[in-house]
Amino acid sequence: MVENEDKAEIMILELMREYSFNLSRLKDLLRQNHLEVSLSKVQYADIAPIVGLEAVVKGDDILAFDMFRARLPNSVFNQIVEDLRRFSAQYGPMSKHENEEARACYLSGYFNRIIALFSGLLFNTPETILEGGATTKDRIEYQFKTFGGITVVFIQAKLDIGSLQERITCLAQVIAECGACAWMNYQNGFHVPIMAIWCDGKQFCFFKFIDRHLEHVNPQFFWGKFANGDRKLSIDEIELRPGTDSRTFVRQTRQICESLYYVFLFEYQSGLEAYWKRGVEKRKAHGIEREPTPEWPMATVHAKAALDEALSAWNQINRGNLTESKISAERAVQLLAERYIESCHSSL
Repeated sequence: MVENEDKAEIMILELMREYSFNLSRLKDLLRQNHLEVSLSKVQYADIAPIVGLEAVVKGDDILAFDMFRARLPNSVFNQIVEDLRRFSAQYGPMSKHENEEARACYLSGYFNRIIALFSGLLFNTPETILEGGATTKDRIEYQFKTFGGITVVFIQAKLDIGSLQERITCLAQVIAECGACAWMNYQNGFHVPIMAIWCDGKQFCFFKFIDRHLEHVNPQFFWGKFANGDRKLSIDEIELRPGTDSRTFVRQTRQICESLYYVFLFEYQSGLEAYWKRGVEKRKAHGIEREPTPEWPMATVHAKAALDEALSAWNQINRGNLTESKISAERAVQLLAERYIESCHSSL
């Protein structure tokens, strides 16, 4: 029984775990009845148990997963820095943005050059699963898809989230949106972990949502932790601190961008493998015994090799091996550019 509007979002998420239905039709019915159901209203106390967490400890029991950074070629990173400087001149620093549009434009500077490296095989869509007026207020969301499956969710919440309760509410929104996206993937036969990127204008955090519909058990939710123990990456607004060394801004920006690059490389590989497996299952279901063409396995090999090269490049730069790091970073981009994948759609 749905007792009030605040419980409606949780009820829909529960229905998603149990049943198959047409979400577009549900949205239409909600609008026709002047009902606003938005995942931005979900409370942590309601959704924490869905992913096996205790609401009373307010996120302290979220397990960690290992986060890494993947080295970008200097040419790509320099373009990102130039984009951010240009957007800063146009819109001002993040803390001075007065609307979602300015923030969206500024934040796109972190993503655009990285997404372009995937040559259209990883793309973003500005949408949420359950819309509503409250969904877009003080909040921006992008879903990044690989072959139609949602692999990465980016949520930019309102600025100056100070209290613990506000931060916990943001965690609830991340879990809810990941859960809804995982359900959409499940409906399409697409089984892949979802990575979530959360930003409040001052810092980035990374999360992983593992759906377990096939095992008929609750999903799992993890918080990314770097090797030094950090779970957050700060955004340095050098415009507000003229005395700050510009190298600090560049270093922090590089850490953020190469963390994002790792997320997209990881999910590109995961999405590629999930799409391949879905094709195999479809062939079996239709009694088709032929194997996929060699181009498809080669595409997955190249995706894995690109991730490995970029990770190796980051490790090499940390050890002071500048030349080797440069070669590995460029090699990763070359592997992404290989077009073995063009004929993969027809082979499944």
